[in-house]
Amino acid sequence: MRIRSLTIGLVATAAVMLVPERTAQSEAQFVMNFATVAPDNTPWSKQLRGVEKRIEAQSNGRIQVKLFLGGSLGSEIESIQDVARGERIQGGGFSTGAMGEAMDIPILSMIELPYLFSTNAQADAALDEVLYEPTKTALEAKGFVLGGWAENGWRNFATTGPASTPAELSKFKMRSQESPIHMDMYKLLGVQAVAKPTSEVLPSLNTGIVDGFDNTALFSLAAGWLEPTSHYTLSRHIYQPASVVYSKKFLDAMPAELQKVVIGDPLAESVRGRTAVRALEGELLDTIRSMGKTVVELTPEQREVFKNTTRPVHKTFLANHRELIPVYKQVLGKLQ
Repeated sequence: MRIRSLTIGLVATAAVMLVPERTAQSEAQFVMNFATVAPDNTPWSKQLRGVEKRIEAQSNGRIQVKLFLGGSLGSEIESIQDVARGERIQGGGFSTGAMGEAMDIPILSMIELPYLFSTNAQADAALDEVLYEPTKTALEAKGFVLGGWAENGWRNFATTGPASTPAELSKFKMRSQESPIHMDMYKLLGVQAVAKPTSEVLPSLNTGIVDGFDNTALFSLAAGWLEPTSHYTLSRHIYQPASVVYSKKFLDAMPAELQKVVIGDPLAESVRGRTAVRALEGELLDTIRSMGKTVVELTPEQREVFKNTTRPVHKTFLANHRELIPVYKQVLGKLQ
């Protein structure tokens, strides 16, 4: 409870600002169930409630949005597949890795290659100037409409002891996101990793099934995962965006003017999400320290060891997806 209270104190805004205004119009013509594993009282939930409010207001009540947070409609993989069908769920906010794995969209998985990016500016340039259009096309082929990027942020290692080197990290059994790239990364680090959906992470930590995990400071705090751990190592090994997506089947059934309302301004949505998450990083790390956890900042030399150890993941991925080599090279061109 302490973790959740501290997190809410940092990220919650006045509830009156978040409650959608209901118009005095007739019954909604379209109802959109929008799912995410993002917890409530976070910048993610705030952003999504803003999307909910915007769509309902701009459609004059013709579209009603029902927002389901915290994985209440199922795991990321399940929810993503449901959005593609457009029946039970019509929209969602999901991590790129989960989207790539659930729907076999390699370009989304590529974004989460370890140590692909070093700074926020590099990630933003690659996502907006190189990857947005091909990602949009790939998603449409799988039944999705891209509504913009969101942000989880930089993933770091949380463990029950020091993890400043691969040798130290290898002492722990780590929870991995359900992604071959994440599992391959851990294998190269000599770590025994167990793939678990978000709903199973905290019970696995509390019962000793796993000794640690990797995720952002914000998600780790909001989900309550840090309590069983002692160290939070700022490895920044994966930059993880998320995507706001809608069911193409659902949107295609709408008049053109309502489709435009739902999609909105994807670039502005991306900037909004990034700004809200990044503004909290310092406060979140202070909160972790206040919980008695050791926050470790890797030296450039220590980070380079992790980077060099996990670099073969890039080679393996590209060998399996040779069609992405040109866009991968374009991404690298943005990192100069």
